[in-house]
Amino acid sequence: MIIRKLLLLFIIFSSPATAYDLASAMEAYESGDYQTAHEQWTFLARNDDPEAQYNLAFMYYGGEGVNQDDQQAIFWFGQAAKLGYAPAQDTLAYMYLNGRGIDANRVQAYAWYTVAAENDVFLAKNISESLIEQMNPTERTHAERLSREYIEQYK
Repeated sequence: MIIRKLLLLFIIFSSPATAYDLASAMEAYESGDYQTAHEQWTFLARNDDPEAQYNLAFMYYGGEGVNQDDQQAIFWFGQAAKLGYAPAQDTLAYMYLNGRGIDANRVQAYAWYTVAAENDVFLAKNISESLIEQMNPTERTHAERLSREYIEQYK
């Protein structure tokens, strides 16, 4: 009975899932082993690691090692953005601004750029200021309200 328990613990703690970390996934990615990087980042992303979510999103965004899929990219950028990961907030704003994988939406783009700016993303403040100037009064009101909500929730 004790041997069985020890064997079970050995199997659990020696499984590849316990060896997954951002550094080994990045090493795999940089060496062109996209399958390993995808596998590791997916595991970490599903366990709420925002950097893994961001990296996984970029694999889908660029179609590196996976089929290019803007819907998956939006999903994972969104997950990371909501966990406060500033680069994902900036990229999600870009996707909203340009209508990549999602309907273009200046209000959403402004809100995410504003959060990214609050998290010290270079140029996000300039872009958000430019965007707000292009909006009509109704859009501007909505954008400012939404950005306050996002800052409160996702900074």
